[in-house]
Amino acid sequence: MCKRFDENYEIVHNKKVQSCYFELRIKMGDACKCCLPGQFFMISVPGVFLRRPFGICDVDSEEKCVSFLYKVIGRGTKILSGIRSGRLQLLGPLGKGYDLKPLTSPVLGNNCTYGSSSNIIVAGGTGIASVYFLASRLKKKGILYYGARSESDLLYLDNFHKLGWKIVLSTEDGSKGYEGYITDILSKQLMSESTIFACGPVPMLKKILQIAKEKNVSGFISLEEKMACGLGNCQGCAVKVDGQNKMTCKDGPVFRIEYVEL
Repeated sequence: MCKRFDENYEIVHNKKVQSCYFELRIKMGDACKCCLPGQFFMISVPGVFLRRPFGICDVDSEEKCVSFLYKVIGRGTKILSGIRSGRLQLLGPLGKGYDLKPLTSPVLGNNCTYGSSSNIIVAGGTGIASVYFLASRLKKKGILYYGARSESDLLYLDNFHKLGWKIVLSTEDGSKGYEGYITDILSKQLMSESTIFACGPVPMLKKILQIAKEKNVSGFISLEEKMACGLGNCQGCAVKVDGQNKMTCKDGPVFRIEYVEL
């Protein structure tokens, strides 16, 4: 098992990338070697009592930096967005990420592996942060289905193009791509031999669970839950998985799509 770190790290940049979205880049040294797609760090924000969870967006092994993408939505992220230099205390990497070994599904009877099947990434809102790191690590490129409220909420499109992924977009206001929900398109286009990797708001994930069952598709979803400790001690991020209560921060945040109950 890889080491967990709890140290003060130098901010490389903390810049606005679009609208109210910021990219935080941290110089993290050896901690970079332990980061897996889907994992996260708990970041201490000055003046805020509890640490906040931030999913790993990207890892630059050469520069030994870890990047996080976040949206300013409350007091904590507002304070964080104003910090442009100095050091922050980070705990992590935490949680279980996406399993990149061959995938089989005893539940669905699906023997596909994502070395030979079609890789499908589905993202909603800031869920794009978790799956971008994943997309950069998957050997076989596939299709990104990405939905947001409006064009101003769509992020990292150029990055995914550079990685070689095909992109299907939707916005609720019709300002970019299909007008409506990304799950509407996914339901029409998803093939049974695909493997899904999804991260986004709960309503979107609920629909994806339904689609995966109907299409007999395996995969993984990354859950977005409020976390106070990030270690499973506070029991505040429980989710039902395969009939049992699991902690999103400790047992997840990534779970097999066949077992999650939302």
